[in-house]
Amino acid sequence: MVQAPRADKDSTGGLPRMTDKSEHWAVSTLITIIAVGMSLYHLNIAWTGGYEFVFQRSLSFLFGVVLVVLVYRPKDGSVFSNASTVILFVLAILAIGYPVVETDYLNGRLFYVDPLKPQDFVLGSIAILLTLEVARRTINTALPLIVVFFLIYTFFGAYFPWEFAHKGASFKDMIDHHYLAQEGLWNLPLGVFSTFIFLFILFGAFLDRMGAADYYVRLSMAAAGRLRGGPAKAAVFASAMTGSITGSANANVATTGPFTIPMMKKSGFTPETAAGIETAASTGGQIMPPIMGASAFLIVEFTGISYWEVVKVSILPAMLYFLSVYTIVHLEARKGGLKGLSKDQLERTWDVFKEGWYYLLPPILIIVVLMRGQSVPFAGVIGIASVIALGGLKGLVDFYADSRTRQVGLRDFLDLIWRGAVNIVKALEQGAVRSLPVCAAVGAVGIVMGALFQTGLGLKFSSLVVALAGDSLLLAIILVGIASFVLGMGLPTSAAYIVLSVMAVPALLDIGQPWGLSLLAAHLIVFWFSLDSCFTPPVCVPAYTAGGIAQANPSKAAWAAFRTAKGMYIIPLMFGFTSLLLLDQPFALAQTFAFAVLGFLGTGAVIVGHMYVRLGVVERTVLSLAALGLFWPNLMFQLAGAVVFAAVFISQRIRYAKQLASNQAPAE
Repeated sequence: MVQAPRADKDSTGGLPRMTDKSEHWAVSTLITIIAVGMSLYHLNIAWTGGYEFVFQRSLSFLFGVVLVVLVYRPKDGSVFSNASTVILFVLAILAIGYPVVETDYLNGRLFYVDPLKPQDFVLGSIAILLTLEVARRTINTALPLIVVFFLIYTFFGAYFPWEFAHKGASFKDMIDHHYLAQEGLWNLPLGVFSTFIFLFILFGAFLDRMGAADYYVRLSMAAAGRLRGGPAKAAVFASAMTGSITGSANANVATTGPFTIPMMKKSGFTPETAAGIETAASTGGQIMPPIMGASAFLIVEFTGISYWEVVKVSILPAMLYFLSVYTIVHLEARKGGLKGLSKDQLERTWDVFKEGWYYLLPPILIIVVLMRGQSVPFAGVIGIASVIALGGLKGLVDFYADSRTRQVGLRDFLDLIWRGAVNIVKALEQGAVRSLPVCAAVGAVGIVMGALFQTGLGLKFSSLVVALAGDSLLLAIILVGIASFVLGMGLPTSAAYIVLSVMAVPALLDIGQPWGLSLLAAHLIVFWFSLDSCFTPPVCVPAYTAGGIAQANPSKAAWAAFRTAKGMYIIPLMFGFTSLLLLDQPFALAQTFAFAVLGFLGTGAVIVGHMYVRLGVVERTVLSLAALGLFWPNLMFQLAGAVVFAAVFISQRIRYAKQLASNQAPAE
């Protein structure tokens, strides 16, 4: 019987382990203390409503930077490595801690007017360099290089050509802007991280510690394993459920991939295809309510729209995306003649469901709290509290069941309480460590965002898009998609979204005004396009993680994911031209959704080149036009596309039936 392996409960979703048996106990203890302190601090922010902006954001970043220095330090044990770790640790406390203790001084200054103190220059420079280093350690080299480019552009602006030239900023103004004001490091992204993002990463860590991720994989395999290409379909379902609590593509891959990828390979998928399917499915975790990744909280802050409204309008697009991935998986399995797993290899779905149905309750509770109009931080705290309560109740039930088979005493009960306390501490630690890449990214992108404002590049880019696109919203969206594709080569999702939202959303709103493009739709277009950073080489950590698990060529795995995740490029176009986001127009919404379902079925067949039998060149061309008609925001085009799709479908069924008959004839 195939069963999901029990994950190591110290797993951090593909990040460095929180405790390494080879490291000194003092370092492990220090990491635990700082990580737990970081989690408690952010829980306090959620419960109390937060603190003054600079204090809250700088202290949040201080926790993150010192943890990165310790967790991502060189592990060779050399004198130089140990000394550099100690030096960076001290510098982080001095440079990032300075705004924490001097908040009144920063808030009382007249920015760009008051002179800077000598320590402002020194500590500000160190803080920016530390931000680059933690981004390099946790994400990639490309992100700090991009930040360096924007800093160079800010200083040497007068030497740039054409419309990109500006008067340039002095070193004093750059330190003032990025370190002492709220326009750089302490910008909105870090505020969103400290208020929203960390809390839900912590929620996912608590659920994972409780065993929810393992349960989702087992339930998905039990439900979908017997279908054609079952392990791949189970990966789609497991990634959707796991993504709903982690909101991280890489954590999703690291959680579900070690089980689903080997099973996909065993059932007949190539290593690259298996890694691509896992990456595409895990990327969808960032669009799956209720958590939806870091960028969803940024949307809330940029638009002022409630998180519940963002969640509501995101449900149907997420369903369409996973349908598109599922369709390609199914057709790839049919094309390769793959079968599902036999019944005796799988657990019974109902048995698995009964065993852990309560793992589904915390995400549902968060949605209910949001529906009742409560704040997002409050919903996060309630979600975490519900996980702790469920874990405690589960422990008591197990303790009672154990007491009926053997004699238990006070020591056993105290041991139960101790294990529960250890699990809570480990979850607090795990949540903090999981948050480090996001913390580093928002710090680095805060500098980029500050540079865009200081140089006016954001407005210049927006004007350039308007000039190139003219009055064409379609061309404007395509240009934004191209820009996202390029940025995705070097930036993670949240970073790419922040940069694009500053530069592209004003242009989309300007051109989309005659179409009635809303602010939320413009941000969702940018958000969805930004997700391609998960599978766009050369920097696509989730695809490389999946490729490593599958023992596949990382670049080929990334391109396989790019091919499987085509819905990521179609759905943003639907945001601009269809009723997919208009929940107050149910008939128009139902029409758009129904025809989009057929459109994605047709698109999947065109990509794979197979439906029931191989699609010929003519069929593929005709079906491409039919899919285009199904997505087109016009009822006549949609009906015509549906008729053509039905004709191709029936033709394929007839040819398939004849093929089956001819194969059976010789046997008779």
